[in-house]
Amino acid sequence: MSWLFPIYLAGAAAIIAPILLHLRRRPPQDRVEFSTLMFLDASTPVPVSKRRLENWLLLLLRCLALILLALMFARPFLQSESATASSADQATLILLDRSASMRREDLWKRGVAEAERLFKAAKVTDRIALAVFDGELVPVWTFEEDRNTPANRGVALQSRLAALAPTWGATQLDRALIVAVPSFDASTAKLKKRIDLITDLQEGTRLDALRTIAWPAELSLNVHRLEPGTNDNFSIALAARDEEGSGDAQVRIRLSNTRDSALRDFTLAWEKGPQTDSITAQIPAGASRILTAPPNSTKAASLVLTGDKYDFDNRLFIAPPQPRAVRIHFLGDEATRDEAAAPLYYLTRALQPTAALAPVLTAGKVLPAQKPDLLVISGTTPPVGEHAGLREFVSAGGFLVEVATSTADAALLQTLTGIPGISVKDGDANEDYRMLADVKTEHPLLRPFGDPKLRDFTKLRFWKQRRIEIKDGDGKIETIASFDNGQPAILSARIGKGTLIVLASGWHPSDSQLALSTKFVPLLYGWLAAAGFSHDPAATLLVGEELPLDAASAHTVTEPDGKTHSLKAGEGFTATQIGLHQVQGASHTQVFAVNLPPDEGRVLPLAPQKLAEYGIKLSSEAEGAADGKTSDERLTATDAEQRQQSWWYILLMLLAVLLLETWFAGRARQTALQTA
Repeated sequence: MSWLFPIYLAGAAAIIAPILLHLRRRPPQDRVEFSTLMFLDASTPVPVSKRRLENWLLLLLRCLALILLALMFARPFLQSESATASSADQATLILLDRSASMRREDLWKRGVAEAERLFKAAKVTDRIALAVFDGELVPVWTFEEDRNTPANRGVALQSRLAALAPTWGATQLDRALIVAVPSFDASTAKLKKRIDLITDLQEGTRLDALRTIAWPAELSLNVHRLEPGTNDNFSIALAARDEEGSGDAQVRIRLSNTRDSALRDFTLAWEKGPQTDSITAQIPAGASRILTAPPNSTKAASLVLTGDKYDFDNRLFIAPPQPRAVRIHFLGDEATRDEAAAPLYYLTRALQPTAALAPVLTAGKVLPAQKPDLLVISGTTPPVGEHAGLREFVSAGGFLVEVATSTADAALLQTLTGIPGISVKDGDANEDYRMLADVKTEHPLLRPFGDPKLRDFTKLRFWKQRRIEIKDGDGKIETIASFDNGQPAILSARIGKGTLIVLASGWHPSDSQLALSTKFVPLLYGWLAAAGFSHDPAATLLVGEELPLDAASAHTVTEPDGKTHSLKAGEGFTATQIGLHQVQGASHTQVFAVNLPPDEGRVLPLAPQKLAEYGIKLSSEAEGAADGKTSDERLTATDAEQRQQSWWYILLMLLAVLLLETWFAGRARQTALQTA
């Protein structure tokens, strides 16, 4: 027998009232003199100490009525199988949030204390597991460990929790829950399953992936939400960075303020920069604003936002300009650099420094001792004795661009490709001009032309072309662009580790309009990108993302805290800290700025019921009940009592007792009157 509201049983103590009333009986105090009784002797009154209960059955009925009334309000019910299951052994997985937002105030300390309370409250026969999560789930104590050494649970869990700390990762609760569901192993199959989630449950947490799973019906989620003293918070994120060649970049940032925030004033300045370089302004509650960062006179690496209590999301790291040098050699006459009709003239003016690249263009009739990254041959044909050296250059990983200008180029192409059936002939002199008809914009060497703005070649004319014919090539040379007469315009071949590009027409004005068109510069930088020298600025990286490393070489990564990692070729590295990461490669050093995921600054709390929208079974404890019982026990008790409806039977018994008490009271009164 159990009770839904056991506190009403205290009402049964009211039975003391009829007992006291029965014992307090007194004879009538008013005296009425009758003349006919004056000759009779008065009887001696019975002392109070010698009084006894005369109508004990009536007293019993009245006490029983009060007891039944108390039982009816206490709502008794018999334990069902579901109620018995609610008190059985449980398998509980404790999920502790360690994302960056848990750095606020003492949230992490309180989260650890709550986790310790939960595993200390578990029975020895219960199964307990513990995991922490940010962008991914990391087991700390598994069900298998708990099954093998349950006695050491407390000491082991405390020591492992003490070694943990909040990270700089985003709150990806959906990924954590998806991974957590299968963690209940075979040893927990017959146990009641529950996940205790300890988190601040802020708006920035990710939940969308929960729509892709079906939540198990036997698994419930109990949310222990941690709330700081205030949710007033400024946050900063990178909106855009406008690169200006190799000089300074203009940084645009996004500032946000939480809804219903009492804060308005903020200050934005570069780290350790002068006060004159700072910005002081206001931003309304719930607003988001794009600002241009103040001048960076000290060349600092980070912007600092002040004005709120929580500084975990108040720093924005900016990687310094770091153009990468790329050596380009033009195999020809250096004196033609300033001749407007020469190919070198246009090549010099097209290869300008960018924020990511610093091209170094040299010219000479021989290959320099220090092998260049890109070799261009146009307007000249190297002697036959140098052909083998050029093939060796390409085979070792070099990048060679050859512009066919005469029939003598056939011997060079035969040596480079190893195809004896290559011939180069002059085009038809009677032709006015040719246009590009088929351009494979999906090819890596022509990738810039995948942009619709650069895909129109109708205004590009070629005055001279060479007919390059290939016999028995066996697919070693690929045509990636063709003229409108079907002849190859641009060919490419993979030779050893390197790349060969062959053009059937030059870019200078006597051959074509290419150098004077908008296609020339993208074409050159597309070739550099294919050679491993991308001119795109460094990507804005967030914690949890991999650094963009060259898979072909080994690297040494130095994190902001000074810790180094040696990586083999092809091995990746995921950033786990905010700050500047230095990457030392085989040929150059690069710095990457890694920042906090912007959503982590959205710290307003979510209601636990939001999780129910994704099909998750929540316990009522997660919905805010505070009566000390677990939600499942309360729900089971309520369901059992509503099914049994025992109070109706008690009410009928109470009415029967009251009717019987009334009948006995009336009969006792009649008997007393007859006796008198």
